[in-house]
Amino acid sequence: MASVFTIFSFLLFSCSAVVVGAASSNNIASTPPKISASRAFYRPHHYDIIREEVLYEGWRKVIRRSVQSPNLTKSIDFDVIDQTHSSSGAVIIFAWNSTSKSATIIREYMPGPHRVLGGLAAGIVEDDKHMSEEDAARFELEEECHLGGGTWYRLIDDEVSVPMDKYVVTEITPYLVIDPHHVPNPRPTDDEEDIEIVTGVTAEEIMQMIKKGDMNLVGGWGSLLALHKLRELGEI
Repeated sequence: MASVFTIFSFLLFSCSAVVVGAASSNNIASTPPKISASRAFYRPHHYDIIREEVLYEGWRKVIRRSVQSPNLTKSIDFDVIDQTHSSSGAVIIFAWNSTSKSATIIREYMPGPHRVLGGLAAGIVEDDKHMSEEDAARFELEEECHLGGGTWYRLIDDEVSVPMDKYVVTEITPYLVIDPHHVPNPRPTDDEEDIEIVTGVTAEEIMQMIKKGDMNLVGGWGSLLALHKLRELGEI
């Protein structure tokens, strides 16, 4: 049986991080940094954020983050992406039917790779709309897969969220839901979303999608964690 460590090792060595970029420090004026404590695993370090500046703000926010450390001879500037505009992160949901032994996934256009790829229901936790991460996950599952209810499992430790990438501020919480029911009148999707709901996808087909690059990194990671949990539960 694959361990969670094995899952993370697979993703770490099989996929490269999306590098936004690093540049030498300069004296650009900036606003004081807004630093919030991460709920993800914290390893003590000696890096300090000395200033932050918003370079661009639209659907995503690009932040110039200046960092200083005793290990560095000078401060270094990194351009990092905030996908949530300082909200409570993001969620991703793997939906499983215990009768058909299959998943419900989505296919949608992804503007970064400029491809239509398979994926899981996912979205931002909006502080003014959702009471919790699970609340956001239930909203997204209904909107994108037209599913509700079911038995829910958080796939990482309580009070933990996982950084999306080395150069991304956003942190993600993955969920598995077993036997959700169809919602006949679901909440509407966002205007930019053109989503195809795909039902009856087997565990073997999910693995093939991951190996063939027919799912992005976050969707693959969420799927691997869900499949691991399904094995623990004796579902597959």
